[in-house]
Amino acid sequence: MKLHHKVISLPIIILTILFVLGLLGIEYLVKNALQEKFEQRLQTFALFALSSLKSSNLHFNDHEINPGFDSLADKIAKASNTRVSFMSYNGTLLGDSMLTFEQILLADNRSNRPEIVTAIANNTGISQRHSIIQQQRLVYFARFDIDTGYIARIALPENTFSQIIAHILWSYSVVIFTTILTVFIFGCIALRLIKKIIFKERQYLENEIKHRTKELTLIQTMTAMINNTNSINDAGMILSHILPQLLPGYSGALYLINPPLKELEKIVQWGENWPQGTRVYTSQKNEEIFFDLNCSPIDCLNAQCHDCNTFFKYCYGVNLVIDHYSFGKIYFINQQQKLTPNIQNLIKQLVDTINSALANVQLKNQLRDQAIRDPLTGLFNRRYMLEALKKSLHRAERHKSDVAVLMVDLDHFKDFNDKFGHQAGDLVLTEVAGEFRENLRLEDIACRYGGEEFCIICPDTLLREAYLLSEKLRKKIGELSIQYQGKKLDSITMSIGVAIYPNHADNEDNLIVKADQALYLAKNNGRNCTVVYQPENTIQQYK
Repeated sequence: MKLHHKVISLPIIILTILFVLGLLGIEYLVKNALQEKFEQRLQTFALFALSSLKSSNLHFNDHEINPGFDSLADKIAKASNTRVSFMSYNGTLLGDSMLTFEQILLADNRSNRPEIVTAIANNTGISQRHSIIQQQRLVYFARFDIDTGYIARIALPENTFSQIIAHILWSYSVVIFTTILTVFIFGCIALRLIKKIIFKERQYLENEIKHRTKELTLIQTMTAMINNTNSINDAGMILSHILPQLLPGYSGALYLINPPLKELEKIVQWGENWPQGTRVYTSQKNEEIFFDLNCSPIDCLNAQCHDCNTFFKYCYGVNLVIDHYSFGKIYFINQQQKLTPNIQNLIKQLVDTINSALANVQLKNQLRDQAIRDPLTGLFNRRYMLEALKKSLHRAERHKSDVAVLMVDLDHFKDFNDKFGHQAGDLVLTEVAGEFRENLRLEDIACRYGGEEFCIICPDTLLREAYLLSEKLRKKIGELSIQYQGKKLDSITMSIGVAIYPNHADNEDNLIVKADQALYLAKNNGRNCTVVYQPENTIQQYK
């Protein structure tokens, strides 16, 4: 049996049992009460019949029966709706409402009827037996009047009070049946409503579980993908693809601090509602970048955004923090509705995950930069240069292309340090590195080889192109005007040696040696020049 069937059938069975027990109890109580009332009624009618008999002054003698007895019995019987009989002390039938006077004269006058015997002995008597005349069982009640010597007998059908009980039980059964039917109908309706509510609740919970599972899956996927990236820009692209799925209808942008500019640099934006041309500023205090959480650091430059207060009303920004200091901020906006607490909780959960993932990426970048970059100039270090050169030569071998190596040395840099100090020398190295970054191609690799010596790797570069690049860099460095502590420093010149693969060497070690030999010759030939290595030791020098 199914559960919903049990829910309906069990209460109905219990109610039915209780009603049946109630019926039996009611029948017992009503039967006893009606029996007692029935006997009282018979006794009352018998007393009434005797009283009527006394008041009628009818007399009986052994020779003749007065027909007035029968007439009186008929009248009382009609008034009481009972059978009335009058008898004498010796058992002679004087009158009977069910018999005619002629039938009375011919009746068998026996006085051995139980109720008559008992009435003569105890004044009252009662018995039940089958009546031949009425063809049914009757209850006979007889009362004996000692003063007159007459006996009044009242008879009623035995089923008189049984019919009353049956009528009561029938009415009660109808009530019971109606109640059970009502309980069944309302039970079915209630179960249907409950099933519908349960179905809706289950469907809602299933959708919530699916939605939450999708969110968790996307968050885990996003976290894993960000952790596997090697740059913040790649992480930003991942966010721009996954966040619109987690927060449909919401636009936003990711900003990270660019310390030299004292402002947040936009890494990526998503959605259609984020205004173009939006700048985000930070404050600087105690040489640490931080955010004031009580004010919005957004400067809205979008011409379509006429009311920035409306923009801020729907914009929600959360700081990205490492060691109690913010390293960026992420914004979310939906101009159609305000952020609900549920959305804010989801955003906070997302930002916590994004914060940790981006912090890991930045930490990886910092560790990688520390491993491969020179901390002063920001150029690649010598160890990275050797790996990069090996990869460039392998690639050139596959593609049958050339790789140029430029060995660069700042002229008389020791004398410069002695004259202006090491801090001024560090400033010069930083400026030179900046010129390299601005004048080299993206695929060129500038490295600090050691001290004031640099190495530049130029993939896919012919000898003449390498020479032209060397001359360009030499002239740019010579034109630098650097000031330190309010004083203009001396001009900087540099010597450059150039070697090319595969013309001058077939591996990275020999290629560096050849470029270094060309640099040595450039320094011996007066410095501030470019020398291209020649296998025959005939040096090409350019000034």
